[in-house]
Amino acid sequence: MSTYKRTSGDVLCWPDSPDARQALAEWLADSSAGAYLSGDALDFRGADLSRLDLAGACIAGSRLVSVRFVEANLGAANLTNAELRGADFSFADLAKADMVGCAAGGARFRSARLFAVQLDDAVLGSADLGHAILNSAKLYRTDLRGANLEFASLRWSTLGGTSMPTVLSGARMFGCQLDGAKGAVVGPVFVDEGATRSLGGGELEAWLSARGAESVRVVG
Repeated sequence: MSTYKRTSGDVLCWPDSPDARQALAEWLADSSAGAYLSGDALDFRGADLSRLDLAGACIAGSRLVSVRFVEANLGAANLTNAELRGADFSFADLAKADMVGCAAGGARFRSARLFAVQLDDAVLGSADLGHAILNSAKLYRTDLRGANLEFASLRWSTLGGTSMPTVLSGARMFGCQLDGAKGAVVGPVFVDEGATRSLGGGELEAWLSARGAESVRVVG
């Protein structure tokens, strides 16, 4: 049984913008099957939408700076080109969400479920993705400079085309593709399906190169 919420009384803090408040209120009042939040290009700053069932929400191009989505359900949501700087998605479910081109510098995705998420051309500089599940995720040309992916699961994900993150310590990277990746990373990482074999230093550099990395230096 789902523990996600979906009533007006479950909103911990409403957006400052009247237009965003109205869109949120209209969605919460619609009990029909398949109803979703329609908030493209709206300003949701000031909101705390933690633990809400926002599956399928359309919030492309929206301003979500510092908005809290802790333990919320955003499965299959559309967040393309959204402004997510400093937003908190800790423990949220973003499986199969479309986040292409989003600006999420400094955002928190700690222990979030990002299975098969689309993050191509996104900016995740200094974002915290520690312990996140990014299996089968697409992160091509994604800016990951300074991001923390410590103990994240990146099985079968696609990275590359831009600078790699700083911290990959303990990450699970079986099946990853890293076409054109470059930069410096901190290892070691697990490279086998059972997460029992870890590589660091020169061995990790060779492993990354064999999977398409252009020039990645292991610094730890």
